[in-house]
Amino acid sequence: MKLNTHILTSLLMISTSTLFADVAIPYGVGPGQADYINNTKYPKIDDPQPTGPLSFRVIGDSTWVADSVSNKLMRFDKTGKFVSEFSIIPVGEKPYRIDEHNLPILNMRLDDFAPVLNEKGEVIAWWIVDCCKHKLYKFSVDGKKLAEIKNEEFGQLYRVEVGLGGHIFVADKIAQAIFTYDAEGNFVNKQNWQWSGMAVTGKDDILYRLMYDGEARRNILVASNLKGRIIKERMLDIFMFNPKLWWVDEAKGECVITYSQPKFDGNYNVVRVGFDGKVKSNVIMPAPIIMNRFIDINKGEVFIGKGNFFKAPEGQFEIVPFKLP
Repeated sequence: MKLNTHILTSLLMISTSTLFADVAIPYGVGPGQADYINNTKYPKIDDPQPTGPLSFRVIGDSTWVADSVSNKLMRFDKTGKFVSEFSIIPVGEKPYRIDEHNLPILNMRLDDFAPVLNEKGEVIAWWIVDCCKHKLYKFSVDGKKLAEIKNEEFGQLYRVEVGLGGHIFVADKIAQAIFTYDAEGNFVNKQNWQWSGMAVTGKDDILYRLMYDGEARRNILVASNLKGRIIKERMLDIFMFNPKLWWVDEAKGECVITYSQPKFDGNYNVVRVGFDGKVKSNVIMPAPIIMNRFIDINKGEVFIGKGNFFKAPEGQFEIVPFKLP
């Protein structure tokens, strides 16, 4: 029997795609909901910048989302269904309190998180950034606190990555540095950082970051080993304003960077750049609501955060696929 070409194509798409459904999270404080802080909820708030989920990760068949206000990690399956969540708040504490002026005072804020993976690529633990207390916490996947890292030099922890070799890399905006620790939480080194993202690759935990050359007015992709020694650097062909490095693919010899125009137009450029410094592709994406980690990749599929914290509780927070040429 001859199979209809359209049906055959559809079957092939089903068999070769993970078919992740959109994750849609309503605003609120219940299970599977994301808390928020904005002028609608607290009209007297001085800071016009709202807060909601600041980071997400897509790993295997699961999407993990940080509720950065209620300080919990939520897990959703590939169909977008809520599976579970756990809180990082110590027993007896609250994520934030309301002062006499009816303003929220944050005790903790989950700014970013990174997985610890086993040899099968399964998540066995998380390292979590608490921006308010200037600490890193290690939690098991079922919510048990395992360890913490603190450093007197921490000022504003922002991003965290964990390499396949177990090393932890945490970027700090005020210190303008990336601090490296081994898997047991022992300090290894500190390297300069310019708020421009980072990526970690391979079993040797090679750190990639972007550094700006003011004279050439270009960014340089820099790779360094665990001793902090630069082992590779390449000047990029195009000028990028406020660039952020997200991941590096050693096999393809390329990295993915987002940047905005000097006169912000409501969009970001997402570029694939080869190790030769040349741009392979450049696509526009709508600027996400205010997040620390708004783009991620899983098994070659790219996902972005989507929503509007200014309008909450209207609408919802979403994780959706994004086509990267």
